[in-house]
Amino acid sequence: MKVRSLCMTAAWLLLLPLCLHAQESAPESRWVAGVGVGFSMNPYTPRDSVQGERGANLIPVEATLEYRLSRLFSLTASFSYGQLHTNSIKSQLLNTSLYPFFYSYRIQTATALIAPRLQFRIWQGDLGVALGIGRYRQWYDQKSNSVNDQQYLIKYKGVNNDFFSFRMDYTYWPQRRFGIAVGLETTDSFGGPGQNAFPEPRQPLPGGLEPQMAAFLQPRLAGYSSTTIWAGFRYRF
Repeated sequence: MKVRSLCMTAAWLLLLPLCLHAQESAPESRWVAGVGVGFSMNPYTPRDSVQGERGANLIPVEATLEYRLSRLFSLTASFSYGQLHTNSIKSQLLNTSLYPFFYSYRIQTATALIAPRLQFRIWQGDLGVALGIGRYRQWYDQKSNSVNDQQYLIKYKGVNNDFFSFRMDYTYWPQRRFGIAVGLETTDSFGGPGQNAFPEPRQPLPGGLEPQMAAFLQPRLAGYSSTTIWAGFRYRF
């Protein structure tokens, strides 16, 4: 028992200089830049009518820039980009019989966000909470086969919309200027999925594609709603 107490005391003595160092004043510059990578769970995936809903996860990357107004408040701008791929099976009623066919989507999403941020000093890091508003743009590329087994690639125009974001993160500063950040963010679009419920093709649909199948394959926008786990690095300059 005495050995354990001595070990705990020694560990706290070793950590004490780090804690004291963390309470020193921040560098003169108020700017913080960062990069990160995320993992978005269950975002706006197309539905597989034969095998049920098949999950797909978005792996976005982001760049952030933060300006500290005071010790507690700051203003953050962030930009992110990610894409996901889905491979599914659809079934469509053609000529009084169900016809199963394969199709795949590639969905690209780019976002720009600005958010006020409230942060608290905890040990050798900052616990931050941010509520922001942003704008995103999505692009859809679709591959599918027809009844005659021909392959088609259909590209749809990008769609813009606005979204809310709530984010909580913690940045650990092992050095005065270099930090490691982890966080959790939830987003939800508002104002409806753009002007229309469906994106428009960039070019006319292929002539050999059956009209029923063309209408069935056109992706319906589901909005930008996801929960993302982030991890990255921060640098004060």
